[in-house]
Parts: sequence; C-alpha cells; structure tokens
Amino acid sequence: MDIDIILEADVGPQQFAELAVKAESLGVRAIWSSNYHQNYDAFLVMAPAALATSKIKLAALAVSPWEMHPLKMANALLTLNEISNGRAAVALSGGGGVLGACGWKINSQQKEPWPLKDLSLIHI
Repeated sequence: MDIDIILEADVGPQQFAELAVKAESLGVRAIWSSNYHQNYDAFLVMAPAALATSKIKLAALAVSPWEMHPLKMANALLTLNEISNGRAAVALSGGGGVLGACGWKINSQQKEPWPLKDLSLIHI
C-alpha cells in the first residue's frame, strides 16, 4: 500500500513508536515525523520506532538547512538508517516556521531566495 502518514511534531518517542507499529501492521508504507523548532527532534523521536518495527519507512519532514547544518542532517539520517536497517528518509525544506522564529524574511525583490535579517529589530 502506497500510503504515508505524517504526524504532528508534538508526538513523543513512545507514542510515535506505538503509532508506527500499528501503521506497519496495517501495511502503511511510511510514517513521517514533522520537524518544528519548538517540538521534539524529528530524528530522535523515531529511534524507538526503528527498533520496534521492521518494514515501515521512517522519515523526517521538513528539515531546514537554516536550523540544522547539512552535515548534521546527514549524520542524523545515517544514524537513523543504521538503527532501522535502511528504512530512514528525510525531506528538506528551506523556509517556513524556522525563518519566522529567527526573525528572518524573504525579500521578494531579490532574484535569489535568501532570507534577509530585518534590521529594524536590531537596536544599537
């Protein structure tokens, strides 16, 4: 069955594992951990599920290079992939909540989509 489930970021490791076991028993292809800056780590939350399941893919959604260095993303993915015997995945994204939490905004006049720090927030 080509169905994936995306869970909210406030689902803890134990509950994530329980839901992954149930989803796997129903033939779901993958279960995704949403990544938000104010919740559980998207990779670590899946570790118990990796140990409790054997077929379902485990994936982090959407990890931003603005909050996590690409090398650390690769390390986290490698570790989860090892624990899960090759079932880890990640979806990368460059914006959204993380940019807002950092006080960054996209300058729509710029050709490149690089965020600019709002200098009005800085008081010297």
